Amino acid sequence: MDLDSRLVGHWSSVPFSYGVMEASELGFLDDGWGWSAWFNVDALCVTRFGWRCPEPGVVELRTHWAVQGTPGRAAGPTAFASTEPAERLEEVTRHRYGIGPAVPMPGAEPLTAIDFEEPVEFCDRYARGSTRIRREEDPTHLVLPYP
Repeated sequence: MDLDSRLVGHWSSVPFSYGVMEASELGFLDDGWGWSAWFNVDALCVTRFGWRCPEPGVVELRTHWAVQGTPGRAAGPTAFASTEPAERLEEVTRHRYGIGPAVPMPGAEPLTAIDFEEPVEFCDRYARGSTRIRREEDPTHLVLPYP
């Protein structure tokens, strides 16, 4: 399995989404699984995918499941308060990316970011979060157990 270890971890569009009413997050696990989350004040959609890098600077996402629902405000924007039934998906997409410093707003310190040529989960730039990430951080881990 070809994985770019630089992708492993949590990524968030929040630092680059100032003035926007929604945001997205990505989680890449070191075993080739991951998830994306799109959320706003009233909705949360999480997509589970497998991932690999077929060539340098390209990530392939193999989407398997999507879960939609309402966010649990007390637990944070990417925790579900309620969900609809999970939807089985079969989609493969490839995305060119680069990782480097990016300034989230004028006057701010640069952050490590991933830039995609085309948006992934509605955003094309995500800030690096924790590089240590577990399956239990996936908002769908209780709804859809991992294989």
